[in-house]
Amino acid sequence: MLRSVVRLLCSELSAQLRRLSDPTAAEALLQRTDRKITHGEFSSLVGVYVRARQPLAAEKVLQRIANAGCRPTVVDVSAVSGAFVLERQAHRALELFGLFGFAGAKAERGPAAAVPPDNHHADSRATFHSLVRCFGEAGQPAEAVKVLQAMQREGLRPRVDTYNLVIDACAQSGDCDSAVDVFNQMQRLRVQPDAVTFNCVIHALSSAGRTDEIMEAFHVMLRLAVVPDVVTYNSMIDAFAKTNQPDKATEVFHLMQQQGIRPNEVTYSSLINTFARANQPDKAAEMFQLMQQQGIRPDEVACNSLINAFARANQPDRATEVFQLMQQQGIRPDEVACNSLINA
Repeated sequence: MLRSVVRLLCSELSAQLRRLSDPTAAEALLQRTDRKITHGEFSSLVGVYVRARQPLAAEKVLQRIANAGCRPTVVDVSAVSGAFVLERQAHRALELFGLFGFAGAKAERGPAAAVPPDNHHADSRATFHSLVRCFGEAGQPAEAVKVLQAMQREGLRPRVDTYNLVIDACAQSGDCDSAVDVFNQMQRLRVQPDAVTFNCVIHALSSAGRTDEIMEAFHVMLRLAVVPDVVTYNSMIDAFAKTNQPDKATEVFHLMQQQGIRPNEVTYSSLINTFARANQPDKAAEMFQLMQQQGIRPDEVACNSLINAFARANQPDRATEVFQLMQQQGIRPDEVACNSLINA
């Protein structure tokens, strides 16, 4: 009975801490308890300092956990590491792993290093993965690549989702070369990529305007028996739209239909934009009509692109019809579309 009461009190205190964002109030709350602080409560305190953007103080709480005879969890260390990353202190995030016994390093102080080897490797891999995600979200792809390299030096085989995070981080920052390098490394190490991998690679190539390589990546995808999804096809169509290659975009669209992948609003909007850029208003209108026939409500991108297509072709009446449709459906025209209507 007494243990149940204690567990309930601990749970309530942890819940109170999770609702706080003021470290001073959180510390005061802990000081009012007349029993030993639990690991869960310390973890909640870590969260308070992380939310307050105080990673150094959060790190000290990790040490308090170790001094209490417990080992900080992957979640604890990852949260503090992420806080250091957001403060542009990547070196501190990496040092944190070794300090608390992760990533194959020995803990320098406290009992935190006492952990079975199997669990140790599992924790290390998960921690590396979390740190890669932190660097990706912070827009630091070079640091994400370094973490991947450190992982390999520790003899840990990265999972496909870890590679995907690194490739996506490179793609989002416009570093196409690094994204392709990481993908090639996967192939050398015989790590089977999945659809997400190829989608990230195609996005990187698209951003760099390397459309010839997009088709090469797509054929590698098929050769490895990885099934393309709607995101794959949409990314390819968008790439060809940006480089004014309507025939290529149409080819991908037909291939998509042959494979039984149902186009969505992004697909049709990209195609309409493709034909608008290529001064092919009739084909843009055809896609717009097909979109509606499929029961997909045209979005702002599709409508604005179609208005621009008609305006460029000196067809003001058709542009006005689309504008009126937008008003009926509560879709707001953008500045370019409004200017196109004025000038049509």
